[in-house]
Amino acid sequence: MTTPNQTIGIQRWTRVGLVVFISYLIAFAERSNIGVAAPLIAEDLALDIKIVGTLLSAFFWGYVLTQVPGGWIAQKLGPVRVVGVALIIAGIASCLTGMIHDLRALLFVRVILGIAEGVIWPSFAVLFIRWFPGNERGRAVSVAQYALPLSSVMMAPLAGWMIDHVGWPSMFVLQGIPGIVMGVVFMWLLSDDPATDTRVSPAEREYILQNRNKGTSDNAKFSDVLRSPYIWLLGIASFCWIMVIFSFGLWMPSLIKQHLQGTGNFTLAGSLTAIPFVFGALSMYLNARFSDRSSYSRGWFVAIPNTIAGIALLAQHYGPATLEWSLLMFSIAGAGLYSGAGTWWNWALTFFPRNNAGTAIGLMNVFASFGGIIGPMAVGYFASGSSPASSFYILAWSLFTGAVLIVILISLNRGRRDVIQPAIAVH
Repeated sequence: MTTPNQTIGIQRWTRVGLVVFISYLIAFAERSNIGVAAPLIAEDLALDIKIVGTLLSAFFWGYVLTQVPGGWIAQKLGPVRVVGVALIIAGIASCLTGMIHDLRALLFVRVILGIAEGVIWPSFAVLFIRWFPGNERGRAVSVAQYALPLSSVMMAPLAGWMIDHVGWPSMFVLQGIPGIVMGVVFMWLLSDDPATDTRVSPAEREYILQNRNKGTSDNAKFSDVLRSPYIWLLGIASFCWIMVIFSFGLWMPSLIKQHLQGTGNFTLAGSLTAIPFVFGALSMYLNARFSDRSSYSRGWFVAIPNTIAGIALLAQHYGPATLEWSLLMFSIAGAGLYSGAGTWWNWALTFFPRNNAGTAIGLMNVFASFGGIIGPMAVGYFASGSSPASSFYILAWSLFTGAVLIVILISLNRGRRDVIQPAIAVH
């Protein structure tokens, strides 16, 4: 029997979706591998814990600058060239991270890395809108979001092994090269719009063009986006949640390494660091399936897991100071933190007018980027002595705040599932 996909074609998945996923996997690894190397960087450069927190957050100083411009540029120039060039620049910056041993120069390179990667997700949003019908867009976003936990599942053990065998400078160089290659591949394989892509069959092109406006709001001015209260509530909630995701990923390797004090085994530390992200990837898949089948708002499938993650972070702090307990609580926290990622963006895309989707996503990521600046620095600033574990629990309160804001959004929408109609939409 011939299935609809066999009749229509699946280039949007086998080419666009797959390349987007691999690209984001590489990009996220480049930003987060510094967490595994942080203890040795601090030792080699004689950095105290507050300066380490500043170094971990430096990426987001640049990242916050290009979120909204990135979405606008992608709309005007085309997302493929924007992402391709960004991946190449990010790969070069990642390589330079391993070649520089001066703090100020290292901070500068991390900012450049952030500037380059800041345009990537808003540009992806434009690709999702153009390439995927409304009834498939949520799955496409979820597939891309799997890169968040899976990059750490793959990168952390590999980074630890590389540090043990070739040193942390070479680790950055070796993990930066794939980004440069992927930038070229991205521009070679993808095109900005199926309407002009000759590699898509006529049947698939027609299917996409007829159905891609479903699940988006009507066109509107960006000034109307700024006046929508939903955008700002989403942004603040995103700040509270994503701040913890970034802080969790960047600081957790150091916390686990502290439990292995007396050993120089970064391979073991990296492998243990991957465990919470395995739970994060599994929970993301299960949560997305539950939310798709549920009659409740998708917002609940973000607020509840975030609350569970917050409780786990508190329990890690106040429970026994053992590796086993910390790893158990980090695994629960990882499951809660990442489970709503795909669901969140699927929900958020229903708020945005399709002609400003990239810019609106960029605006939300501005809030998230400030979280990436503040979170890692706060963990280092409030830590007692040289242990980030002493202040890691404060991230829980940010999760609780974000969960409350999401519940408010659900309430404002009268609890209906994925039918939030912002003031900017006219149906």
